Amino acid sequence: MKKLYTIISILVFASMVLAACQPAAPTSAPETEAPPAVTEALPETEAPAETEATAACDQFEVPDLGGRTVSIAIENAYLPFNFVSLDTGEADGWDYDFVNEACRRMNCTPEWEEFAWDTMIQSVAAGQFDMAADGITITPERAEQVDFSDGYINIEQRLLVRIDEDRFTNIEEFAADPELILSEQVGTTNYNTAAEIVGEDRIIAFDTFGQVVQAVIDGDTDGTVIDEVSGLGYQGANAGELKLIGPSIKSDELGFIFPQGSDLVEPFNAVIEQMKCDGFLQQINTKWFGPEFDVTYDDIGPGAYAEEEIGTEENPIVWVLVPSQDTEAVLSGADDIAAAIEEETGLIVTPQVTTDFTAAVEAMCSEEAHIGALNTFNYVVAKERGCAEVALASERFGTTFYQGQVITRADTGIESVADLAGKTFCRPDPTSTSGWIIPSITMQAEGLDPEADLAEIIDAGGHDAVVIAVYNGDCEAGATFVDARTNVEEDFPDVMDQIVVITESVPIPNDTISFHPSVSEDVRDQIVQVFLGLTETEEGLEILNTVYSWSGMQETEDSFYDGFRQQLEAAGIDIEELASP
Repeated sequence: MKKLYTIISILVFASMVLAACQPAAPTSAPETEAPPAVTEALPETEAPAETEATAACDQFEVPDLGGRTVSIAIENAYLPFNFVSLDTGEADGWDYDFVNEACRRMNCTPEWEEFAWDTMIQSVAAGQFDMAADGITITPERAEQVDFSDGYINIEQRLLVRIDEDRFTNIEEFAADPELILSEQVGTTNYNTAAEIVGEDRIIAFDTFGQVVQAVIDGDTDGTVIDEVSGLGYQGANAGELKLIGPSIKSDELGFIFPQGSDLVEPFNAVIEQMKCDGFLQQINTKWFGPEFDVTYDDIGPGAYAEEEIGTEENPIVWVLVPSQDTEAVLSGADDIAAAIEEETGLIVTPQVTTDFTAAVEAMCSEEAHIGALNTFNYVVAKERGCAEVALASERFGTTFYQGQVITRADTGIESVADLAGKTFCRPDPTSTSGWIIPSITMQAEGLDPEADLAEIIDAGGHDAVVIAVYNGDCEAGATFVDARTNVEEDFPDVMDQIVVITESVPIPNDTISFHPSVSEDVRDQIVQVFLGLTETEEGLEILNTVYSWSGMQETEDSFYDGFRQQLEAAGIDIEELASP
């Protein structure tokens, strides 16, 4: 694992053909803070001593840039071109040696700015940076957006597959089998090469190289076209799981990029030629691609791919709730919980009440929210979509289960579920577990098609609103949790007499406190402990009650909701279909 680049050193010394095309992030980046931008030269590589050969290279005259500052976009996550060592915290790599030496010769000051690959070319084109140094392949399409320097090294693209792969031995055999699928990163020359060979219908696209390689490891795809250097790096980071097969698929040149019309292109072309002539280029190639280079992706930080810290004033943790009861009361209680979280942990949490549960799920799945107070049905849907992981189940009346109820006015003559045919029916919203999902299953069991047999279905906007609508005669019947009538008893003192229960549902697992999978275990655990701590004081219990009539919290796992999934399956409800965006 520590000698990943021994093989490639032979290629470097024999033909200077290297493997590098796009930046690559490791499949599982080590957790570390993003390093500060490097703004001054790192004197790692000495300039070549003056000799007859170097004197002859004076013909490649380089200009004096007068101390000019040059801003450079760089990933700090692409071996061996640029990275930040976990041991030292210092930025290093081929790009740093080259540009630092170039600026020493041309009298400029490099200002390194960590930036992700996905919009790097567009950002340089827009003038956000003076240049980018990131192992970028020269292509005609990219040259329409930016100016390239002369090429400074060639690259090779190879086929990376699982270690036990024996169905094919090269890209030609792969292409001949229409059942085989490649994974590739969008916007890369690897993707373009793969598309030329197998067609886009046989490619699954991902946003990062880490996801691309993980898809191969997991068996979701059968291989990936990748730069050889990156492939060797991933082999080392995933020992015993991956291998490179077949000869080179394609060879291209790498260059630096600049905004179109930049006056830095010619100076950098001159210094490239001078370094080729005086041996400096070969010197750093030997250093970074030779057998002595033993850094792997396990040794470096995530660079531009470091997860943004959440729970700060600038990036608060967003907690989405729904207005199943009085919105002001829900938000007031949630604000008190957020204050308790900040006091105990220092984490900033911002509660937001969405229009309904569907909006809450979408907020989680679009990563606009980090925590969701999701009901049972919507948690199951969000989990299926990979957007939520349950941490806590709420308690009411000493249990983590609750029931739904179908209600009507005492004077309507409705006495059973069968009597609902032809009646106007109120529900909190279409994805309310106790207010619609379970009642609709109950109706179907009684031979009623809710969509066809009810006269009208009205979305009241919350459980309390359903009770009030039925009380006022706006709906002939409705469904809520047991017993939502008590929430409006202060305003409607006779509600328990005027509104009667037709039927109650089977027990349903209570609503959840769920986290988006991107939330770290440490942050999640801190917040969970605050919720549990609130259950141990009268003041805390009062706050929980204000939100959703919670009387307690219990830590739980996803399997707690398997029984509910079985109910849905028995009713013919396909969770996978519902979870499809």
